[in-house]
Amino acid sequence: VKMRTVYLDSVRNDPATVEYATWLASLGGETRTVPALPMRMILSDHSTALIPIDADDSRQGALLIRYPGMVRALEELFDMVWGSAVPLGAAPQSTPEDAPTDREAALLRMLAAGLTDEGIARKMGVSLRTVRRNTADLQKRLGVQSRFQAGAEAVRRGWL
Repeated sequence: VKMRTVYLDSVRNDPATVEYATWLASLGGETRTVPALPMRMILSDHSTALIPIDADDSRQGALLIRYPGMVRALEELFDMVWGSAVPLGAAPQSTPEDAPTDREAALLRMLAAGLTDEGIARKMGVSLRTVRRNTADLQKRLGVQSRFQAGAEAVRRGWL
């Protein structure tokens, strides 16, 4: 059995999850992390997918998908996320000094998409306070006073 798992970067601070990932790796599994995930999902045997009925509230229930075209599309989404993810045991890659970090880039994309702070917090797996602090830090780094200016400056710098 081949098992690949993608978690949010925030799990790097959770000893129980890191311990589980280490155990899984000893059995041949692979674990990576990303700053933000599009949705929770489980894919199995190239034939089934399990996704939440409501991507913002997985407690509402799940949908079992067996249509080959839909399963294939979700596998391709997973592979795209997997390709940009960092192995759990590895340090995040260094970036040029002016480039946004992966976390900043994800935050900028979600702000540009019009997500609320609450929506961003859910997608990044962090608190609302952390999103607001990260947004303020990003604005300070960009040398701007508002979110609108941050977006304009990010575009000017080629970050968006």
